[in-house]
Amino acid sequence: MNCDEIRRHWNLYHDSEGDAELHWQISQHLEHCIPCAEWFAKQSRIEDLLTDKLREPADDGQVWASVLAGAGLTRPKLARRWLLFSTLAICAATLMLAVFGPWRFARIGEHRDPSLSALTASWHERLSSGRAAIPFASSSDSEVEDYLRNEVTFPVRCPPRQDSGFAVQGAGTCQLGSQSAAFVVGQVDQTPVSIFILSRDSLPEFPHQQQALRTEAIHRCREGQHEMALSVIDRNLVLVIGDVSQERLLRVLRAYGTYPHG
Repeated sequence: MNCDEIRRHWNLYHDSEGDAELHWQISQHLEHCIPCAEWFAKQSRIEDLLTDKLREPADDGQVWASVLAGAGLTRPKLARRWLLFSTLAICAATLMLAVFGPWRFARIGEHRDPSLSALTASWHERLSSGRAAIPFASSSDSEVEDYLRNEVTFPVRCPPRQDSGFAVQGAGTCQLGSQSAAFVVGQVDQTPVSIFILSRDSLPEFPHQQQALRTEAIHRCREGQHEMALSVIDRNLVLVIGDVSQERLLRVLRAYGTYPHG
């Protein structure tokens, strides 16, 4: 009999079962095969420990763990603790990734500070397309000014004069970031143009624009297909946006509040 055949019958040999010929062949093999003899001794030791354990009325957790560890059926206590710690760490990391991962990647892709140009472009598109209603419709400069004075807490000036090329059509209020803003809508050469008016005290919320206005009296930029012009006028931060040339926008911006202001 070879080693594999001998080891398949080790339980019969250990329990003194099977025929005499089998026992004799196993005994002869073990006398000449040291690896099998050692393997049989270990298996017999484990079997004896398990038998003794089952015979005990009380449960000794330490001995039972040692028996199972010796049999390769469980890990030692230190290994179990390390496995438990590792499992908990992996679960915690997975939970953190699930909860904060999307937020983290979203933050990587967005501006750290609110973008005044993006916010106003979004509102301009909604107003010019009719997706957002204009609360107060009027073609009167004075009526629009009176309306806005009652809607916002900061001072506002009248819309640009008509000789600037801006034909007023109405007004309303909105939120740009955490700041309240007024807006005036109209047309320049039959093209929608919007004017957004904020308190100049709101400028620190928009660091990019604040930095630009430290070196420029008028900051000009582009958001998507929209041209923009931004400046601080009196106590207001004023932004004009539309799909017209920068020259036309600058003319409208410079005409903001040039009517007498009581």
